[in-house]
Amino acid sequence: MEPFPETEMEGTSVRSSAARDEAGPSHEGTVVRNASLESSMRNRIVRLEQDNSPYLLDKAKGAYWSGIKKELDHAPSQGEYNRLVGFENRDLLLRELKHEDLRLFQRVLEQNPPLADQAPYNPQEVFQDFLDEHGDQLDRLQLDVYQRDQLELEFLALVRQGLKRDGPAYIRERIF
Repeated sequence: MEPFPETEMEGTSVRSSAARDEAGPSHEGTVVRNASLESSMRNRIVRLEQDNSPYLLDKAKGAYWSGIKKELDHAPSQGEYNRLVGFENRDLLLRELKHEDLRLFQRVLEQNPPLADQAPYNPQEVFQDFLDEHGDQLDRLQLDVYQRDQLELEFLALVRQGLKRDGPAYIRERIF
């Protein structure tokens, strides 16, 4: 095979990414970042921050992403980086779905004001307890993290579907 050509960019020599990927022993220990996924995660977190989502653990704006970025920056290997970025992406997806379900729940309550009076206590706290109870049930199954997350994602999709389809009836039957 012929060597990869070098191209001049603003006075510096840059080898193609294919050449870097095949670099061999001197390149060992280097972690190749998934910049696209990291950027997507950062932007999704910013949207949750703008919505004042309770699912970002009351952290100051920028602090949630900063903690994730620090972990990713210190990943000692490609395998650990891939595990971390996959876990954090799923965790963020769970937070986004919980936030979306909460917004749907609140919208149903706004459209049906007497329904909030049927809550045994603060409706948002009841909703959070409903989600927490399901999470506790999953924890008792002692699944690995990926399996647990998949089941929780399925549950949150069902909640969203129930709120959209049945609204007040779903809340009365399932949540309150």
